[in-house]
Amino acid sequence: MKRVLMALVLLSGLSACGVDGEPVTPDVGVSTTVGVNSRGGAYTDTSVDIHFPLN
Repeated sequence: MKRVLMALVLLSGLSACGVDGEPVTPDVGVSTTVGVNSRGGAYTDTSVDIHFPLN
């Protein structure tokens, strides 16, 4: 898990600084859902999406 996290940090740093051309800002999206279920009670669902445009 630590290696995957470090690889993501390295790739985001390289793409943000413009090593391979113009700097490109990543698109970040977050969504959270909170609901109530008659069987299980309350629940939450959170999703974080990070997209690095390659071209």
